[in-house]
Amino acid sequence: MNSDMHANLLWARSIREQGWLNPVPYHPWANWMQAIAPYPQWVEWWGGEQVFQQSPLYAYVLSLFVQKLVLMRVLQALISIGTCIFLGLFTARICGWLAGWLAFWLAALYAPFYAYSWPFLRDGIAWFITAALLWALSELTYSEWPSARARQFGWLAGMLMGLGFLARETYLLLIPVVLVALAVFAWRRRQFGMVLAVAVATVLALSPLMIRNWSVKAPLFSTSNRLAETMIHGNAGTAHPYTLMVPVETGRILHETGARPLPVLLAAISSHPDGVRGWMRLQLLKFHSLFDPYESPDNLSFYFIATVSPVVRLGLRYWMILPVALAGLFLSIRSGDKAHFWIWTFLPVFVLSLFVGVPLSRYRQSLMVFFIPLAAYFIVFMRNLIGRREIHTAAFYCAALLASWALILGPLSRQPRVLYDRPTEYLLSAQVFHELGKEQKAQAMLDFVRRRFPDAVP
Repeated sequence: MNSDMHANLLWARSIREQGWLNPVPYHPWANWMQAIAPYPQWVEWWGGEQVFQQSPLYAYVLSLFVQKLVLMRVLQALISIGTCIFLGLFTARICGWLAGWLAFWLAALYAPFYAYSWPFLRDGIAWFITAALLWALSELTYSEWPSARARQFGWLAGMLMGLGFLARETYLLLIPVVLVALAVFAWRRRQFGMVLAVAVATVLALSPLMIRNWSVKAPLFSTSNRLAETMIHGNAGTAHPYTLMVPVETGRILHETGARPLPVLLAAISSHPDGVRGWMRLQLLKFHSLFDPYESPDNLSFYFIATVSPVVRLGLRYWMILPVALAGLFLSIRSGDKAHFWIWTFLPVFVLSLFVGVPLSRYRQSLMVFFIPLAAYFIVFMRNLIGRREIHTAAFYCAALLASWALILGPLSRQPRVLYDRPTEYLLSAQVFHELGKEQKAQAMLDFVRRRFPDAVP
């Protein structure tokens, strides 16, 4: 009942009931929030009940299918397939068609993409938009300016940036970076009209949000009210570097700062016993978590999905692709290949955005939109080395990869393997089967829990 999935469904229903303006969107008031302050106080911290609780695009799309959710499942499957296609097209543009096909299949076989595109969560649509935007921007920069082709991709890139802002708060950081980069391209080509076209298309994509916010008297570009609590969860003295836990300082910081972002960040840093030094140590631990093979639970457990889904159980994992991608990133930077410019531009923004809060497993999957093309690039590089019979160089890279995987599965792994899975989802499944009258399946699930988690069931 406290999950984002549940909140998304209730929010989508409120859109159906209130109309597209959704003047009073659903706001979760979870158990941990109730322990900190009454609902009216949270509304004050949020800036009013009319402000969305997070970027609204997914909830609005879900509202179209909330009365027949199987259609939303189909749409999410198509969006997931589209992510694979756009990653393939983008990689083919910057690295060649062989790398493009490799990227497509790496994405198609990547287990977390499948796992997190199935539940009612917004992540899949954000990955799709980011992959499509990378492709559109690469096609735009490869096109001759001015030309009809360049104008088409300029408008497409602008619309995708606007939709990205409606899908994920990270685009608040990304949009200015992309526009500045395009301005540099435009200055070199003496074609500033293209930047204007992209900016206009971005504003047009955002116009429904601006009209809605103006109509309900919300800040014009507001899309989320969760920044303050996210910053506390990811930066306070008792914050956890890779698991979502409510720091004990949360209530005090919110009351003292009124949930204003800069005071919240300063208060979160000062809540560390050794101040800035402790906060920097926490950031290093959060960075460390990006190399941990453990997929921390967020809304549901990856390992539970792997138990019930062969596609996830047998698919590629984050830790498998990460070293290959980092090797590709090393080669990309060393060669200075300008074709990879948009990866170099996007990747730091997305990495930095993770550090606003806790880089949970579900959130770090966004990095795979960049890591998969880089991994495909490296695989093709290795193929070419072997084709040129540069066996010693290829053997060196293979040894480095094996050492990287050993490090990830060994010293860089912090969560004990015995704690990877948890009984929560299995017990909930048993309860649901019982409520549906499927007693045989409920009993089978309970028997499974007793075997795997002997202390979980009496």
